[in-house]
Amino acid sequence: MPKKAVNTAEAKAQKPKRKPPTPFHPAAFIAFGHYLREYQKDDGLTLIEEQHLSKQSLRIDILIIKKKPGLKIDRCWARIFRGHNILEYKSPVDATPSINVFNKVLGYACLYASQEEVSQTDISATIVCFKKPKKLFETLEKDLDYRVLQKEPGIYYINSKGTVPEKSLAVQVVVSSELPDSEFLLKDLNGDIGHAGAQRLVELNNMGEEHWMHLTPWLTTVYNENLKFLLREGYMDDMQTMARRIAIASGVSDAFKQEGWQEGRLEERRNILEFLRNGHTLEEAEKKFAVPQR
Repeated sequence: MPKKAVNTAEAKAQKPKRKPPTPFHPAAFIAFGHYLREYQKDDGLTLIEEQHLSKQSLRIDILIIKKKPGLKIDRCWARIFRGHNILEYKSPVDATPSINVFNKVLGYACLYASQEEVSQTDISATIVCFKKPKKLFETLEKDLDYRVLQKEPGIYYINSKGTVPEKSLAVQVVVSSELPDSEFLLKDLNGDIGHAGAQRLVELNNMGEEHWMHLTPWLTTVYNENLKFLLREGYMDDMQTMARRIAIASGVSDAFKQEGWQEGRLEERRNILEFLRNGHTLEEAEKKFAVPQR
């Protein structure tokens, strides 16, 4: 039996569209920039996004340069910092860092030291990831000559055995999901913030505009990645208030202000209808979805 001819146009039309990549990296750059704002005053340090190391695509995710000798940064992930600090950021949707990633970051540090004529004793290298890279730590300790030392929640120093840390490259792995709540801009940068993370967003909404206005890319990423949860659990009113304030104050187009929230409200109504179809009462729906009483 002859095969049925395939309509190329129809096949393309039926093919599901790929979801655009979530902009975790720009949001992470915003998060680090927010935490380091006070240190950037008076030209204390500078942040550079995607520092190129060659004419090709070899580049550092985030480069933090201290421009004042002896500058102390009061963040748990910055205690290891030196004059030049290389950050490799792995988002929650990226694979857990492997030994190849570790070696790549060390290579970045060596290449940067060579190009910029900087001593390795003035460089730190940080890998930021969402989940603890157990296999990487096991490889470093069992197969290679490294020691993994947890300094604080979410902070793991990687030291080569038999060397003096102050006389070698400083290396650490930051596991964002294990960080304390004070580092919530990194901890909550994922698609599963839960009630604790949602509550932190509500608290952020209650702060002054000067505190959160520059966080728009971070807020947009976290909101988009947690939209279904926020709809289902009744946080939409708080999130809508925040988004409108940011959109208006930052001059975002009307299309962004209207289309995004219309889609959110439509999804919310669908969830409520499905909840009622499953046999729940109107009173239960009002409580679950935080529907205001008239």
